[in-house]
Amino acid sequence: MAETSSPVALYDEAASLQALQRYGILDTPMEPAYDDLAGIAAHVCEAPVALISLLDSHRQWFKASVGLPLRETPLDQSVCRYAVRQPGVFIVPDLAKDARFAHFSIVTQENPLRFYAGAPLVTPDGYALGTLCVLDHRPRHLSQKAQDMLCALARQVIRLLELKRANDRQGQMLVELEEARRQMAVLAHTDVLTGLANRRSFTARLLQEQALLRRDGEPACLLMMDIDHFKRVNDVHGHHVGDQALQLFATLCRDVFRAADMVSRWGGEEFLALLPATRVEQAQAVAQRVHDALTTHPVPGVTPPLALTVSMGLSNFDPLRPLDITLRALDSALYAAKREGRNRTVVV
Repeated sequence: MAETSSPVALYDEAASLQALQRYGILDTPMEPAYDDLAGIAAHVCEAPVALISLLDSHRQWFKASVGLPLRETPLDQSVCRYAVRQPGVFIVPDLAKDARFAHFSIVTQENPLRFYAGAPLVTPDGYALGTLCVLDHRPRHLSQKAQDMLCALARQVIRLLELKRANDRQGQMLVELEEARRQMAVLAHTDVLTGLANRRSFTARLLQEQALLRRDGEPACLLMMDIDHFKRVNDVHGHHVGDQALQLFATLCRDVFRAADMVSRWGGEEFLALLPATRVEQAQAVAQRVHDALTTHPVPGVTPPLALTVSMGLSNFDPLRPLDITLRALDSALYAAKREGRNRTVVV
């Protein structure tokens, strides 16, 4: 047995397996870059068989295989698991004469393999993942120059694995960046507390709807809603209950309004809803369903039960009228509802 210079390897089975897992290489398809390195190893060492062998928990798996029509073998039939336990190239001149390996299937099979030389695949932090190994059908030796080349090629295998890991990390970072962008886009258009559209995104939608209404001439309505006595809710029960009240109202709105409708938190305890393809009398029925839903759904966790009410202003969405005038009219209708006793809808 002979050795040549190679990175110092640490083979702790559990730690090395964990190091292997971080590369995500097991059971991936064969790739030309790895096949080429195995082919060069076979050529340099004048061997009919060359393998890039990685040691899993119960098997050795071949990322590249030249001259051996297998992708894996059981770990208890692995010469490589001995090679990773020491530095340098591990050489067995005649497997059939070594008691550790003489009973292995590669030795007892027809046209047996007799010679083995393996350079460990050592990560930058010192863990041995497997070997770049060559095998022959005849007992033999390996020159020092060939051993040095085998170690150099093993280092190239590690560089490929490191490149894959870097690319995988970059790909994951791109996925995470895209998800962050998506979340930022959602946050830019969403009220954080209620999950409804915020004022900015709702205003943009109103302008779009206004342009569509000018073109198509279909009816649409706007409904402005304000939770009654909301300041009292905060003062008596605390702001956490006030937040629960806003969330409850948002949930009820999702249940009452159609998927085609858009509901926003306009500000504070004030909400604004757009009802496309809806006439005023239909919108009044929707408003009544909101009133009814609030009577049967008190704010959770509050004793005695706290039932909310809401005052509303309702208007036809006239595309020919400037949006700010429409919103001022709605606001006036809302405050008329409050002056008239709250918990009601005023149409303007």
